[in-house]
Amino acid sequence: MPWHMPHIPTGKTSWKYNKMTFHILNKKTADSILHLSALLFIVVLLLSACTAPRRASSTPARRPGQPARPVPVNPGKSAPMDTIRWSKPANPRPPIGNQPNPAGTVPGIPGDTYRLAFLMPFLTNQVQGNTVPERSGLALQFYAGAKIALEELSQTEGINLVVNVYDTQINDADFLQLLSNPRLVQSDVFIGPVRNSHVTAMADWARQNRKILVSPESPSSELTSRNPDFIQTNPSLRAHCDAITRYIRNTHRPDAVTLVCKEKEADRLPYFQESNAAMGGARFAELIVPDATLNFDKTDLTRYLKAGRTAVFVLPTWASQDFVMAFLRRLKAVKGNNRVEVYGMPQWEDYEGIDPEYLLALNVHISSAAYIDYHSEAVKAFEQKFYEATGTIPTEDGFNGYDVTLFTGKMLRRYGLSFPERLSSESFEGLHNGFRFSKIFLNGAVDDGFSRPDYLENVSVHILKFDTYGFVPAGN
Repeated sequence: MPWHMPHIPTGKTSWKYNKMTFHILNKKTADSILHLSALLFIVVLLLSACTAPRRASSTPARRPGQPARPVPVNPGKSAPMDTIRWSKPANPRPPIGNQPNPAGTVPGIPGDTYRLAFLMPFLTNQVQGNTVPERSGLALQFYAGAKIALEELSQTEGINLVVNVYDTQINDADFLQLLSNPRLVQSDVFIGPVRNSHVTAMADWARQNRKILVSPESPSSELTSRNPDFIQTNPSLRAHCDAITRYIRNTHRPDAVTLVCKEKEADRLPYFQESNAAMGGARFAELIVPDATLNFDKTDLTRYLKAGRTAVFVLPTWASQDFVMAFLRRLKAVKGNNRVEVYGMPQWEDYEGIDPEYLLALNVHISSAAYIDYHSEAVKAFEQKFYEATGTIPTEDGFNGYDVTLFTGKMLRRYGLSFPERLSSESFEGLHNGFRFSKIFLNGAVDDGFSRPDYLENVSVHILKFDTYGFVPAGN
């Protein structure tokens, strides 16, 4: 369905937080951001409809509290908007030496001003009249959450941030054109982009220009290398497999575990086997099913069941709901009185048509990079702020924008531009996800305490268990 926005004047408008200035440095982008200002201003009309939460089943169908809806504002010249400024930062850091230093080697200076840029697909070039493109929902949600974090950083951390907002658009040609903008280099830290090809190109640009890049969405482990200032906040598949393995091995022997997958997914099994080997003990059993098989009628699952102990099955499958449902159906039919546990991937939470009885009877667990406790007072407070600003409750993208921005700001305040070097010793619990970073070394390299990593990855992964009302933290 289309969404419509009110008329926005085309004159220069600016707005400051207490110690943060939002500005666009590129005239072409500035014209687009005038439309973006409108998008964000009327997010009451857009955010709830643009994107469904990744965990729609766990999002409460309510508004937080009973707040009054935002009062419509006629966006004239005096209306607050997300900003267009053509000024230089008030407190620039003087250069040190004749050559720029790598981002991770420049210490912060108390009272320094840091330049933070958001790279998001707002798709302002697709705005037709007052109609907002549906696919801009992720960017709008993320940035709306980020704005709340920026406001809190200003009030509680006293950090000086100059924030630039860039619309990456959706295709590669537009993004490469953005990278050719000489003003882009004026920022110190970048959050985004979203599309994998954009992340790869941006990672290469950031490495060449010695900038810090925080990738908030992509879980891919193949986007960059030799890039110690690349920070991936969404855990990779390997991190999920490691988390599942560690959780299982805390309470089960390795000979109780069976890995189940289709032939084309067998390349995922080594992640579990390697993690298991590092903990010692026998290899996990493997059941590899022909790709054409849509049921398990001819598969003897009873051979994996042993009286008196729990049989554990792990399915690293996310794209084939039919395969997962067929396995669960067959296992429930043959398990008898034997106790079983089944472990799957985050996408299972969004599967439709799986009888909760199966999930309960088979003790189904999943890994997840995110978990939102909607009973938490901190979550309720954020929902309230988000609703008062936008007229709707946040999706997971809104929570993610808040968490990533707040974490980045806190690290900047604590360590300045050297914060990537400190991440492996830091941890932070957000409303949506946790942050615990590991140094990633590729091509057989190991952490010798001196070598710089290929990149940094968040390895904080939750293990959730299905109970009567949905997936909740499993604990130990």
